[in-house]
Amino acid sequence: MVAFIFLLVAVGTVLLSAHQIDALLHSHVRDMVLADVRTQERSHHFSDAQSMAVALARDDSREREGSKSLVVSPAGTLLFGDPQVRTALQCEPPCALQWRNVTVSDTSARLAQLFGVQVPLADGGVFFSGYDILPMRERLRVIPLVAGAGLFAVLLSSLAIGLYTSVRSMRRVDRIRSALRRYVTGERDAVVPCGRDGDEFDLLGQDINHVLHRVNRLMEEVKSVSSHLAHELRTPLTRLHNRLETLTEKVDPQMRDDVVGALEEAERIQRMFRAVLRIGEVEAGRCEHAFEWFEARTLLEDLAEYYAPLVTLSDMELRIETEPGRELYGDRALLFQALSNLLENAIKYARKDGAGKGETLVLLARRRGDGIALGVADHGPGIPPALRGQAVERFRRLGGTTQSGSGLGLALVNAIARLHGARLLLEENEPHGLLAVLLLDRRHWNAKTGLKDALTTS
Repeated sequence: MVAFIFLLVAVGTVLLSAHQIDALLHSHVRDMVLADVRTQERSHHFSDAQSMAVALARDDSREREGSKSLVVSPAGTLLFGDPQVRTALQCEPPCALQWRNVTVSDTSARLAQLFGVQVPLADGGVFFSGYDILPMRERLRVIPLVAGAGLFAVLLSSLAIGLYTSVRSMRRVDRIRSALRRYVTGERDAVVPCGRDGDEFDLLGQDINHVLHRVNRLMEEVKSVSSHLAHELRTPLTRLHNRLETLTEKVDPQMRDDVVGALEEAERIQRMFRAVLRIGEVEAGRCEHAFEWFEARTLLEDLAEYYAPLVTLSDMELRIETEPGRELYGDRALLFQALSNLLENAIKYARKDGAGKGETLVLLARRRGDGIALGVADHGPGIPPALRGQAVERFRRLGGTTQSGSGLGLALVNAIARLHGARLLLEENEPHGLLAVLLLDRRHWNAKTGLKDALTTS
């Protein structure tokens, strides 16, 4: 847009220059013609057309280059000058004082543009003095052309410099954005590259690096404090749990229900602490994990076998949908834990139909694009699209405080997915229900294993 505006200004400048040069040319020629008319007036007094024609004919220097003179008698007869100029003027005496701009051509078809004045004489004749401005205009026409070429060269130079500067600036901005994206995805040692120039981008990069370093220090302090606090509270909570368990055998039956309730609350607090610690370990990569190749079907079969009693007790059915030989690359125990949380949520929230027959839950491993979607599908109420982003946050219970659970299940699944370079997707399961899958990316496997083709099918 800037280059286009500059081009318009350059074109306007050239046109304005051409107009100003043309006006200056006419003004100069006007002064020359007026000077000639005054000279002829002082010499011949414009009294007699015949005598004036004779005087002009005797003046050898009269018809110099570009200058044209004409004398017409009161009867309209040409006494001196070029007949073509006489024809172009189209003036029959008597003629008034008037500036004229006419175009004539000679025998060689050369055009001449005469700018001059016609003056009436005392006897009724006409005297015309003009000057051919076409050669001068052609010589001066090169000035706006040269000016336009210069402006166009300046335009191209400024455009090239602007493009180079813009591309260089955008590349530096992209490097800053790339570093921030890597930091957001968990690469805590990502920094913004800074040069030695010390310009605005380098100063901005240094400030961003200081902020990232400060955030890392604060996160480490928070992790250290939370881990220390959790470890310090684990022992008192365990002692409290043991004492309450022992107390249930000693108290009266009237108080046993209250003690059992307190024992359940202590167990709930312990589970919550273990979940928080587990999420922190997975997110920081401090948990024990061993990535290996294994078949997806064996993982789903082990999961189905483990949860078969709970599924049967809930009056539901569990089905496995995968292809034999479909392989995964990851930590088997962590993926088992992630699928366990998804399956427990499906069992908890999936509804039953009016006939009392339980819904069917599906453990699946499907190919999707360049990866595999590993997860659970149900026909329950699902999660509204606007709340799916909140569902993976810690301590977020979409059912409100009355809903059982700590709101850490999906947060742990999301942390395990990130550890595997995957994404947790909560989608609509047609015609109704929730499809919760971990989308394992094939490119992440290639980066881990160095293989060119990590996905294999039967």
